[in-house]
Amino acid sequence: MCKPIANETIPESEDNSKTISSDGDTAGARRTLATGTLVSGISIFFLICGLSLTFPQMQSRRDELGCDALCYGSMTSVRGALGLVGTALIGRLSDRNDSLLAKSLGSVGKGGNNSGRRGCLLLGIIASLLGLIIALDDSLIGLWLSMIPGAFLQHNFDVFKSLLSEYHNDVDNVKDKLENDAEECEESLPIPSRSSSVGKLGMTVGISFMIGPMFAAGANPSFQSATYIAIFCILVSGASIFIIPLPLASSKPLCNEKPDTCETQQSNEFTLSKMIKLQTPKTRAAMTLLVIRLNMALAFHIFNTIWPASLKARFQFGPSDHARFMSFIGITYALSQGFVAKRMINALGTNGKVHCICCTMLGIGRYIAFHTDHLVVVYAAFLFIINALGILNTVITADTGTIASKNEIGKLFGILQASESAAGMVGPVLGGTISHYLGKDAPLLAVVGIYTFLFFFMSWGYDGLVLSVSRDERKEMKKSM
Repeated sequence: MCKPIANETIPESEDNSKTISSDGDTAGARRTLATGTLVSGISIFFLICGLSLTFPQMQSRRDELGCDALCYGSMTSVRGALGLVGTALIGRLSDRNDSLLAKSLGSVGKGGNNSGRRGCLLLGIIASLLGLIIALDDSLIGLWLSMIPGAFLQHNFDVFKSLLSEYHNDVDNVKDKLENDAEECEESLPIPSRSSSVGKLGMTVGISFMIGPMFAAGANPSFQSATYIAIFCILVSGASIFIIPLPLASSKPLCNEKPDTCETQQSNEFTLSKMIKLQTPKTRAAMTLLVIRLNMALAFHIFNTIWPASLKARFQFGPSDHARFMSFIGITYALSQGFVAKRMINALGTNGKVHCICCTMLGIGRYIAFHTDHLVVVYAAFLFIINALGILNTVITADTGTIASKNEIGKLFGILQASESAAGMVGPVLGGTISHYLGKDAPLLAVVGIYTFLFFFMSWGYDGLVLSVSRDERKEMKKSM
């Protein structure tokens, strides 16, 4: 049996403190993890369902308001630029519990403590509601303005990922304390892995992306009616945020210095300049993840410049065909994150082997899907492609949470998401340019080349640059206990 901790008090953070009693040990952290994962899933489900309800009407609405290809392309570029800035900003704000946002919006809800994460989540809800309300205006200006609040301030999925990482850090910290105090610790209740928790959240997002458009397509409401239903769903999402549990304070180390100095030191590990200079093992790990996420996003956006036209040319894809194909992708991605990822990681371990297998599946799968003349083969190829994407995204997201401290998780997720937003701006232009000057097959070869680079890059450095950092952090934590 693990020896219990008698009246062990976890160090106080600026806004929150918890005490683990002898009958609590890891139970409190496990309950917080379970409840937080559930409430996060409920909130993101209603949020994505609400936002996706208007998707089926958006193309016809743009046509009615006179938004041509140039207008839509400009909106996409502006959305990408806003997302590039917004993800980094929200990530930074979510780490701070002493900001005005944390002390105002972040203090409303369960516990009443200041929380940057809760403040950013509620800000995302407000931004989504504001965008939907503006969208009710039947004008081109209204269409443009409705896109701005959500693109800039609604990044709740990334904030939820930061929360899940904190929950797991709390469980790991308390568990390490117990194991350090006991000579033998043979019994322990099962604790969900990071990849399992991230997979559940990703599965929820995938399912909600399916349910919203399917409901709208089946019920066929007007745009105004769909918007009102979306507002209701987002209000439910916002209400759930008020009851989400805050992470325990155990993920913040002791600091005997001045609070402001300590906070500054802990919040400046991950900056883009330090990541580029590769100054510390943590920044090298973060830069490794950034290179992987950036290249994966580039491959995705470059491939999409030639994929829709290819489907239309080979199979005469229409709106209904695209709807069925997207539904297949949605359910496959949800299952890959919720079920397949966990089992594949259990079978292959957390080293670079699973990453290399996924890169191989992505490169070969996209090449086959682009060249085959049989629709069944396209679906079969995408079965492997989407599973590989789901597994890879789950593993990378879980590993991201192991290299950052409590005060930097949000910022690191924000930087990584900003890199994907940048790829969303550059990728389509790059793919179109390659296709124009080098031929329609050139973007596909570029995509295969990117996955080949990632295969060798992760074979060479993922274990040493990323996984070793989390292992070293755990060892240092145990020594300090």
